Amino acid sequence: MNGRRVRLAVLAPLAVSTLALGAVTFSAPTATAASPTCSVTGTDNPNNLLVSGRDFRPNKSVAVESANGSEGSVRADATGRFSLTVTDASGTVSAQQIGGPVVGCGTAAEGEQKNAKEQFNEGFRQGFAAVRENCDRREPQRGFARVDENFERGFNAGVDAATRQFCR
Repeated sequence: MNGRRVRLAVLAPLAVSTLALGAVTFSAPTATAASPTCSVTGTDNPNNLLVSGRDFRPNKSVAVESANGSEGSVRADATGRFSLTVTDASGTVSAQQIGGPVVGCGTAAEGEQKNAKEQFNEGFRQGFAAVRENCDRREPQRGFARVDENFERGFNAGVDAATRQFCR
């Protein structure tokens, strides 16, 4: 009986500690940090690009570079997002926080192309809506600024599509 008590005295704490450790291991949440991402978009000024990022470390500085060199830095907000307008960027645009990975945002040409598509789509939406309301409306409402040529092409395409659908 004495040998059995010794074995239980040795094995019982080992079994209890293993169960406790297992419970801690499985109950700990698995926190995986999101990888930072960024993108480039053209602006109304053809010399500028808007660089936007997310999932960066909150409240830390982000350096933005292009093939021209350093384009500037900006502080990520409390959610890890940032946006920065850069002038005369060329080639590939990237962003990096100190100690973090270099994140490719895209190229200056991609930013210009993305902006052109957005302008066309917005023009199409507005042209279609305008003719749907009034079949006589054929021109975008112009303010003081020149209408983007991609917006104007989209507007005209929207007018044509709505005319075919609603104005016969």
